[in-house]
Amino acid sequence: MRLLDHVARCNAPMLLALDHRPAFPFEVNGPSRFASEVAACPLRFVLGDDLTRASAELAFAEGARLAGCLDLLRIPAPHLWVEWNDEVHQRVIYDTRSAAGYDTTAAGRQVGVLLQASRDGVAAVARTFWIDAGADECSEATMSPLETHIDLLGRFTGASDVPAVLSGAFAGITRRGDPAMTFLLDHVRFRFDAAWAAYYRATAIDAEIQQHVVHASLAAVARDVPLLLAFFLLLSAKDATRTIPVSRTAINRKRLAHGRRPLLDHVEVRASLEALRESDSAGLEPAGPEPVGRQSPRLHHVRGHLVRRDNRVFWRVPHLRGSASRGMVRSRTVCLSFARTPVGDSSTAPAESSRV
Repeated sequence: MRLLDHVARCNAPMLLALDHRPAFPFEVNGPSRFASEVAACPLRFVLGDDLTRASAELAFAEGARLAGCLDLLRIPAPHLWVEWNDEVHQRVIYDTRSAAGYDTTAAGRQVGVLLQASRDGVAAVARTFWIDAGADECSEATMSPLETHIDLLGRFTGASDVPAVLSGAFAGITRRGDPAMTFLLDHVRFRFDAAWAAYYRATAIDAEIQQHVVHASLAAVARDVPLLLAFFLLLSAKDATRTIPVSRTAINRKRLAHGRRPLLDHVEVRASLEALRESDSAGLEPAGPEPVGRQSPRLHHVRGHLVRRDNRVFWRVPHLRGSASRGMVRSRTVCLSFARTPVGDSSTAPAESSRV
């Protein structure tokens, strides 16, 4: 079952106990608060693992490329849901040394984000949900206490300190030694949901506990935004993705007949990054006299890559390049390596990426 179905069927209020008043539960906003919004959301994306990996690599291994296209990005709809396999996401984060350690609890976890965007697509507020491995149909999702605010025009002011954040102010994150990621995160701010802020003010009285609450909450969601921005860019790029509408009409008839709740329709999005077009061989250089100046390379395979041309972004599909008369590179081993920058954040930045 998809995470979107788990969220849509949540109906129980979220009640938390106060240490000094255990008999009086404190109600905060949980997944049930957004269940109807997910069910009514007109556009729901579920990312394939290949696209999740491609988006994460674009965000964390090629952050400068993503940052360089930020002016072209727009959030694709006023109301949308995006869901992915978090194990794939966390693996790329670790492999690119964007986190000090690998989140071993990510296996089987699904993460989803519900976005409400402005009509021009330059700003949005997002709520993050997840559910861990082993969840059955009766399991309910977990929701982050933080709202994620995105402004692609970069109009945010400076972030606040920990006590102010617990009073409703914005929190920000920077990445020392990674200017591209810092640039991306400068377009993002985080704020506690009002009910959650009130709960933490009532329970987290000690300054050390307050700092832990803020850092842990940020750690759970901070690295999702670069993934989302990379997905939106690939979604808008020509030839980068392919969409597969998934209708639950047939299976829902059977579910309803057995008294079970219906599942939600959605759109699965996969990467179109590895398909070598048959027509690519048509542009090969013909055999003949050697060109003057630089000699053409042997016939070889070029991997797909993102290209920006003025105000357009498109995916250059894998293709063959070079002259067959000079020989052919039939196979090769490609070793990918990423710069190992120190993992360091600002005073309000998370140290880990595990979800809480």
